[in-house]
Amino acid sequence: MRFDRFSSPLGQPYIAEIEEVPLYHYLPGDSALVLEIPGCPLSCPYCDRPLLARSRDWSPYDPVRLAAAVNKLGSETRFAGVVWSGAEPSLHWDNVVECSRDVHKAGKRVVVATNGGLTADLLHDSPETVDALLVRFKGFTNETYRALGSPAGVLENSRILVERAIDAGIHVELMLDIARDTPAQEQEFSAMLAWIAQDLRRGTPLHLRAIAPEHGFTINHGPAMPFLERLVESARKQHVGFIYLSNCHGHFLNNTMCPNCYSVVVDRTAHPPDLSFVTDGNCAQCGTDLGLTLDKEAL
Repeated sequence: MRFDRFSSPLGQPYIAEIEEVPLYHYLPGDSALVLEIPGCPLSCPYCDRPLLARSRDWSPYDPVRLAAAVNKLGSETRFAGVVWSGAEPSLHWDNVVECSRDVHKAGKRVVVATNGGLTADLLHDSPETVDALLVRFKGFTNETYRALGSPAGVLENSRILVERAIDAGIHVELMLDIARDTPAQEQEFSAMLAWIAQDLRRGTPLHLRAIAPEHGFTINHGPAMPFLERLVESARKQHVGFIYLSNCHGHFLNNTMCPNCYSVVVDRTAHPPDLSFVTDGNCAQCGTDLGLTLDKEAL
């Protein structure tokens, strides 16, 4: 389906599978309308959308037109709702809230992907706006954020946002940029794992976003695949969360494995993902809760 342009000229609405957000434990196999918003508080040297991130050219989304698009798409099988993404949706939060209200009236879901601009206070002041969050971390130290031109407090704000959102019953998945295969990068990953284990739920999904020149980014050297695989395997051995290499398409480690019996319960090499080893959100082999939000209408 094609849409008339009704947002920034740098980003038009498009349909994507929910796994492309990426969300792996929220309505797997469903699709969503992705709405891109320009502007970003960070200055990552490896940014893959620099024109969108730096743009000030913005026309708010029209709630009436968006509602019409969502209602039209709602008749299609396994259409979940909208995803606010692009650079940083919180920069135009009033428009996000206004439009999301109509999306909910149409019986559909709202997902927000944030680089740290969305705060727990904004979320608290906008009740029932967000059904699921992808919180994208650029690192896990203040030094890493300062090197990216971040305003003070973004890392701490992101941590608080995640904790409050989980407490509020919002589905949350995390992302961590991995730009180098260095001991310092591994230490930041270990610190994030400790936070998940101690302050969150061990089943909170974490996506590792490999920053590499072959993906069109502007750094000279990206992390080698064995380094990335070692990070995932070390986390799985510690039974901490569900760890994925979500932008390394087709990799076996993007499958969901049961943390108890190690069965592959969601096969993402299949299209759509094969959920035949999942029963009511649990592992069909041993009954372990997988933390999945499923589309009941599609089961």
